[in-house]
Amino acid sequence: MLDRPLLRRALVAATSLMLAPLALLPVMETAHAGGSRLGNISAATYQTNGRVSAIIVVRNTIYIGGDFTAVRPSGAAPGTREVPRAHLAAFRADNGRLRAWNPGANGSVSALATSADRKVIYVGGKFSRLAGARRHNAGAVKAATGAITRFHANTNGEVLALYRTRSRLYLGGSFTSVRHTHRKRIAALTLGGRLIRTWHPGANNSVRTIQVSRDRTKVFLGGEFNIVNGRSEPHLAKLSSTGKLLPWRRHPGFPVWQIVLTKKRVFAGGNGPGGRVAAYTTGGRKAWSIQTDGGVQTIALSDGALLAGGHFRNVCVGNIGGPQIGFDCLQVLAPRAHLLALSPKTGALRPWKPHANSGLGVFSLATSASTVYAGGVFTEINEAPQQAFVGFPRS
Repeated sequence: MLDRPLLRRALVAATSLMLAPLALLPVMETAHAGGSRLGNISAATYQTNGRVSAIIVVRNTIYIGGDFTAVRPSGAAPGTREVPRAHLAAFRADNGRLRAWNPGANGSVSALATSADRKVIYVGGKFSRLAGARRHNAGAVKAATGAITRFHANTNGEVLALYRTRSRLYLGGSFTSVRHTHRKRIAALTLGGRLIRTWHPGANNSVRTIQVSRDRTKVFLGGEFNIVNGRSEPHLAKLSSTGKLLPWRRHPGFPVWQIVLTKKRVFAGGNGPGGRVAAYTTGGRKAWSIQTDGGVQTIALSDGALLAGGHFRNVCVGNIGGPQIGFDCLQVLAPRAHLLALSPKTGALRPWKPHANSGLGVFSLATSASTVYAGGVFTEINEAPQQAFVGFPRS
């Protein structure tokens, strides 16, 4: 007969084994958890007639870029009350009104950034003219008027990512040259547009996102690449300010579309299989991850929550690895139609759940003190007509 102390130890061990898998599963937080000020109800914002791929909020102005050629007021049907805006537009943040700012580009805009003094908007994408001037895939315009500045970058491929520090503008994309100088999908320029020739790392495939640490000593890259500086660095890499590759412990098993950086965490969102959001330490140790049944194309921090947008419809229970074509959750934790909110600390799912339609969903997120903005390819929000751009005020 088993003695009582041994029986107690056996029961504790068995219980621990049964409960251990549960700790690895994503969970849902209550409606009273942090970030609950996010509202599901959308505000009356302008719409566009095509994809919104980039959003930045600068003081009382919301700048957007994408694949559209016109904007129209909330409630207006497609093709009615349209105002021409070629891939770039700006609205007042306080009342949502369209601003006169209208630089225009002759091709798609994928990335936006602002200067430290908020007087210049840097623009990246796939175009050859910006504000009436010749600019190949990257340029800069004045924030107040939209007039072109002297900034030149001129890449031979699309610019997908921009990040501005105190003295540099980092570019990422699919290009292989910048200002007629060889650069493999990542480059650094002065804020006036001069190529920094001493900084020349390279990636073997597209760089979609760039983030820089607060002390400006570390540069984080995400994208479709597998090799950086000749070494295997799948989808996420950390560089020094001199371009040297720095150690990263555990790489994502998915192409990274966006990185969000805090003092102690690196958050990554991306595709495949299905979609993923993962949190890492700044040294690359994985803290948590969640999986969706469609790609995660954008992430952002807002009011103590980590927001994600993409073309998913559900959050899955558990994580399933390995290559596959298409993806469905084996078990659904909760439905989320292209937008969701997570706890940055644990990855637990939060109650925020506005509904966006379309197969492609949400491509961009940005936040102000009072509103979360989302852009993409949707035509409805919460089953009401609203195309490609929307704001969600905090309650």
